[in-house]
Amino acid sequence: MIANVLTDLAIDPGEVTNVKDDPDHAKAFAVGKERLALRIKEALRSSYNPSNAPTLGSPLQVKVNLDRPRQKIDGFGGSIAFWGTNPDDETMKIAFDELKTSVLRVQGEVSRKGLNDHNKEVLQRAMKINPGLQVLLTFWQPRSSEYLETSDWLDEVEGTDYFHYSLKPSMEDAWADEIVKRTQQYLDWGINVTTIGVQNETNYSKIGSQTCVWDPQRLTLFIEEKLRPRMKRAGLEVSITAPDLAYVGYQGSELTRFLPTIRSQSVDIVAYHMYDSFRDDMNGSIEVLRENTRNIGKIRQQEFPGKKFWMTETTGAQWNNDEWHTYGWSRGMTEFDKAMRAAEYMNMSFVDGGANAFLWWGLIYSLAPDHETNPDVRQKHRDEGLVLVEEQQGLDGRQKLVERTKKFFIFKQFANFIRPGFRRIEVDSPEPLQVSAYLNRKEDGFVVVVVNPSKSAHPVTFNLSTNMKVKKTFQTDRNLNCEEIDSSIPISPGSVRTLVFGN
Repeated sequence: MIANVLTDLAIDPGEVTNVKDDPDHAKAFAVGKERLALRIKEALRSSYNPSNAPTLGSPLQVKVNLDRPRQKIDGFGGSIAFWGTNPDDETMKIAFDELKTSVLRVQGEVSRKGLNDHNKEVLQRAMKINPGLQVLLTFWQPRSSEYLETSDWLDEVEGTDYFHYSLKPSMEDAWADEIVKRTQQYLDWGINVTTIGVQNETNYSKIGSQTCVWDPQRLTLFIEEKLRPRMKRAGLEVSITAPDLAYVGYQGSELTRFLPTIRSQSVDIVAYHMYDSFRDDMNGSIEVLRENTRNIGKIRQQEFPGKKFWMTETTGAQWNNDEWHTYGWSRGMTEFDKAMRAAEYMNMSFVDGGANAFLWWGLIYSLAPDHETNPDVRQKHRDEGLVLVEEQQGLDGRQKLVERTKKFFIFKQFANFIRPGFRRIEVDSPEPLQVSAYLNRKEDGFVVVVVNPSKSAHPVTFNLSTNMKVKKTFQTDRNLNCEEIDSSIPISPGSVRTLVFGN
């Protein structure tokens, strides 16, 4: 969190009392913030070159190929589930207005305590802020108000490494009925459910967790023979998303294994998560994830080029538990380091994977509970959220805003400028930069996002087959948070820059 301190030296020469929230000093505080922001921008434009300044790398040229269109972008967003489900109004406005969230993913089944409306209010509040918000209603584990126990629905089946949950064959019809019932309930509440996720992470389950594993062939038959016919009879015109893989496997092996489901005409959107992980005795380089992502992009083009492909959950590079960590993480990384990794995750999803949408896990997330003392777990909570709220609810029943994380501003560099309906276009991305570009819906402008994960600053020019010019440029780095900047300045080391082009 960035500290804000204002002291009145005339009456407090020892600078003991912080008066930033004192109404009598509001004008002075506002002027101070304004002047500081100006000084930061002036410093960025300065030619002063101290001995510890980042090295200036070679000039780089980016060629934008407007005549080489790629996939259409459906949107950006994340999940509200388990943590942060009662955010205050300020947090909601930040998440759904400032961030321009267009897709919200939420749990569909009843809670373990039998509550069937535990997400109703937060979704209705989100819809008021953004009436066009698309809701992806995803089911984590079979459960209904009538049958709350795990044993009512699931068998414990021996897997390769441990036992996992699997839906009882005798409960398939009941579960298909329940999914239809729950989806209709959310629609009746005025929630814009546009698609349902049949099962969160179909290829992962462990006893004691809120999971359920499916065999690809069984999942296909469940969707085709039980769920889709019931949806049609109920008049539900929503898309079906599957298989929502927890991980894609080396070179996309899990995506290949689930091709029977993916190819089904009853599946409209193919979904996956970026949780491929490594142990300490394995290569944890982000390049392994990049290779996997390139391969799923190839599989997508070969096997299901006409279907939408959504990356529906990730927390980027982070410590997961004592044994496993997601690719690109290493001990000692700062929150800023992990924010830059998040930018790489986003770039590779669109460029290498050909994804149409990118959803973070904790769109709104809470700090760890006070009783949690493990520093890794406490940090994990911070790493998983874009907007953080307090863990405990206040007297008004709301979780108070804590902060926008650095990942929030990295995410904003994409989500605020690449709107639903934009189409990715091909660019020649010179190393070490990671560049992507997106043509707007009217085709009279485009957006370029440049990720510079290196330790050198680079002057960047653009080779265009058009007379369009840079209209505005925004950057997030260690000092700036998606703030406007002069496009002619070399792109800073460890930064993300978004350039808006137009006539």
